[in-house]
Amino acid sequence: MMLQADGTPHDWFCSGKKQSLHGFIDDATGTITGLYMCEAECLFGYLEVTRQTIKKHGVPLSLYPDKYSVFFPTQKKEYSLSIEDELAGMEKAVTQFGRIMRELGVEMFPANTPQAKGRIERLWGTLQSRLVSEFRIRDIRNIEEANKFLPGYIKKYNDRFAIKPSSDKNAFLPLPAKFNLDTLLCVRIPRVTDNSGVISIHNCRFVIADNNVPPRAKVTILLSKESGMRAEYKGKLFPVRLVLPLKSSLEPEGTLANVTKKLMQEYFFKNAKAA
Repeated sequence: MMLQADGTPHDWFCSGKKQSLHGFIDDATGTITGLYMCEAECLFGYLEVTRQTIKKHGVPLSLYPDKYSVFFPTQKKEYSLSIEDELAGMEKAVTQFGRIMRELGVEMFPANTPQAKGRIERLWGTLQSRLVSEFRIRDIRNIEEANKFLPGYIKKYNDRFAIKPSSDKNAFLPLPAKFNLDTLLCVRIPRVTDNSGVISIHNCRFVIADNNVPPRAKVTILLSKESGMRAEYKGKLFPVRLVLPLKSSLEPEGTLANVTKKLMQEYFFKNAKAA
């Protein structure tokens, strides 16, 4: 089975400003498996739709998205393989989202045109009429309120419009026990500690709060909304501590919480379709 994936900008709250709704829909049955709204089309929106899909249905066999940079490396943005990826036998560079799909065993096939994803394009046409009315009737005026409303709306929509599968067998796969969703659905940033045990990200400097991580160690920084920032070393997770930041393009305000928020904006919420 295959899920079509897409995002659509629209003035959902009739405010004169557009927000982006992200979604997955079953290509065969028209079942919506997840919807999530953000300010712009971005990695975080698709990770939240992935989370909804896995929790409610399971892991899909394949995904049919567009060619934007959330899903596939572009000519404008190069993704290089890390040493760990090369040792793992990976031959092609992948995006953060692509890495997660690879870990889950989900194949991604890029759509060349919007018309190729006809089912989800038709869904957007429907929702841009129906959802706007639903929001207006319920006085829903912002993204937070919309995201609280959407799970119940998905159920009502599927009950009315989705086609019953020809087989009772679940076409989705269960999430393997080795995966934790909060650890899986995150940004992973490979780094090497310096001789003082310090790591740098966007000119911000951090130390790992564990004396067992030696200098020049290969670590991975995990960034997620649920758990903030953590370091992974030899399969174990450790908290990190901010040290005096250098002059940074992220302009941190001197606390780990503020720096994490800035990094979240940089990695998760950046507009996927910005030039």
